[in-house]
Order: sequence, then structure tokens, then C-alpha cells
Amino acid sequence: MQKVTCKNYSSKTFRYFHFLSILAILFSLLSIQGLSKDTSISPDQDMSYESNKKKYNSVEDIDKKINELEEMKRGYEAKALKNANQAQRLQFMPGELQTAKRYWKLAEDNKRIAIKIQKQIDELKVEKMKLQKKKG
Repeated sequence: MQKVTCKNYSSKTFRYFHFLSILAILFSLLSIQGLSKDTSISPDQDMSYESNKKKYNSVEDIDKKINELEEMKRGYEAKALKNANQAQRLQFMPGELQTAKRYWKLAEDNKRIAIKIQKQIDELKVEKMKLQKKKG
């Protein structure tokens, strides 16, 4: 048997593998950053919408704002659920614990935003009841 030595071939293969692994790392970092940009309102920001400052003259206007806020809330709840599911999938995979923690944090952030939106919806419902009593 002849012994085949391919020093150049193994070196090229190693470089190619190294290049691919760097690309994979960059891709995963970009996808995580893209995911974190998905949350447009941070939970630390003041969620002061116009509804806190604006006085509504009609029940229809209040209903319209409530529906808008409920849609926003559902969106944030859906993002939270999606991020929590992803974190659950990743938490037991080797080397993915930090990524799972980032997904858990995103899920918690989205839950906090949804809670703040719900508080605003509740305030609008109280304002709606006051307006109905005033006109009724």
C-alpha cells in the first residue's frame, strides 16, 4: 500500500472549515441582534401614549383606541410566547444556554410591555365608563 500525503489539501480543508465556522458564528450573532431589534419598545421606557393625555369626547374614539392597544398587546404576547418557546428548546442544547437566556429576557421584556399596555386599556375603560355616565 502506498501512503498518500496531502499536506496542502488538509491545510486548505482546515482553512475552509475555519472560514465556514467564522461565517456561522457571524450569522448567529446577526440573527440574535435582529431578534433583539424585534422589540420596538423597551420595558424601561415610559409607555405614555396619547390616551393618558388626551381626553376623549366619544365612546367610539375610546373603543377605537382600546382595540388598537389590544392588538398591540396581542402582538407582544405572541412575541413573548415565541421567545419563551425558543428558549425552552435551546436551554438543554450544548453551548446554547446563553442564547436561551437572551430569549428568556426577550420574552420577559415583551410580557412587561403587554402588562403596561393592559394597564392603559384598563384606564381607558374607566374613562369610557365615566363618559357613558356623564352622557347617560
